Amino acid sequence: MAKQRPDAERRVRQCAKFARLIRLARLVLGNGRWGPEDLAKELECSTRTVFRDIDTLAAAGIPVWFDKGTQAYCVRPGFRFSKLDPMTVDVCDTASPPIHDLLVQARRVLKEAEGLMTCLRQLCDQLEAKNPT
Repeated sequence: MAKQRPDAERRVRQCAKFARLIRLARLVLGNGRWGPEDLAKELECSTRTVFRDIDTLAAAGIPVWFDKGTQAYCVRPGFRFSKLDPMTVDVCDTASPPIHDLLVQARRVLKEAEGLMTCLRQLCDQLEAKNPT
């Protein structure tokens, strides 16, 4: 049976994973040569976590692959993240995939932020009730 975690702890773990994925993407997209053991050491995690995170990046559309010749992870030459310039975005064009994705992610972040704010307010209320000034 899975261990039950409070929402705040789950959010902290999700944020840590997201930060690790961003660091991993930056390392692999950079100029260095990074094998699984090197990445695990740099990211302070296990090699199994690196393998899972590489799979996550690949599922997200980053073309990551392991080059057996250099024994390092590589990204398809010429790959770049698409840019979304907020000054040129027509906010009425929600049919555009990048704008739709941005809207979905923004709604998700706002919902999680509201939940986090509720948890923080409850924590502050409890702390103030125990320690009146």
